[in-house]
Amino acid sequence: MHPIKNSLKAVTIRVSLLVMLSTISSCNQQKENSTQIKNNLYPDTALGGSEVYIDLKKLLIEDDNRVATDVMVNYDPFFKTSKKYRGYYINSTIDSVIKSAHFDTAGAIIIFECIDGYKPVMDLSKLYQHAKGYFAFKDLEKSVERNWPDSINKKFAPFYLVWDDVKKDDNSFVWPYGLIAMKLVPGKVKYKSIYPYQDTTLVKGFNLFKENCLKCHSINKIGGTMGPEFNIPKNITEYWREEDIISFAKNPSAYRYNSSMPPVTNLSDAELKEIVKYIQSMTNQ
Repeated sequence: MHPIKNSLKAVTIRVSLLVMLSTISSCNQQKENSTQIKNNLYPDTALGGSEVYIDLKKLLIEDDNRVATDVMVNYDPFFKTSKKYRGYYINSTIDSVIKSAHFDTAGAIIIFECIDGYKPVMDLSKLYQHAKGYFAFKDLEKSVERNWPDSINKKFAPFYLVWDDVKKDDNSFVWPYGLIAMKLVPGKVKYKSIYPYQDTTLVKGFNLFKENCLKCHSINKIGGTMGPEFNIPKNITEYWREEDIISFAKNPSAYRYNSSMPPVTNLSDAELKEIVKYIQSMTNQ
């Protein structure tokens, strides 16, 4: 064979090998990057596990591919008026995470985690009703360089969960600010240690407690950390009378100066008694 042809053939083989090695290296790098992203998003659980932890800073702030949009809120319960924000559509985030983590959505809940310890809980199914939720990161009605006015910047950053179309008296949607993370949890797993399986008469009190108290208070270490734990190491009903618990809930400032707890105005005395009955049942559990 001609020596020039042999030389060209050798060069072609070397180039092909280099291209192949480069392709393999690129694929391996993509796999490593993908694994790293998933580990950042779900540091507390393996993919496919029962719970999925979502670090919103890593997911939304460090990902340049997320698309933000302007959001018009009909009524904001914090500012008590309509508002305009810029944020990320929550369903886009949740749906991609559910798909990636192979999460079972049946009966699932979302736990929102805030900087101040506030941990409201909401059924995952609420995301697929009429109101659309957004992770707001900028107040568009304030002409300031920062995303939030100085007076609320420390409380509201990095995210404030807002809803575009929720009625003023609808308390079933949560509006946490200072939002840093979320956790997707199957309902039965989350409430396993606090659900009244042995006594159906306590279910009403449990549901009322879950919807109204769990966001700030915990029981058996399940719930928020803004308010005190109600059962560990000692149940609150062992050192507070029922009437005082109910009166305190209705008017905290009458019991404690400068109390940070807002008065409970949406529950009747009968409903508050159901809650106390449930809390009392958790003694020694």
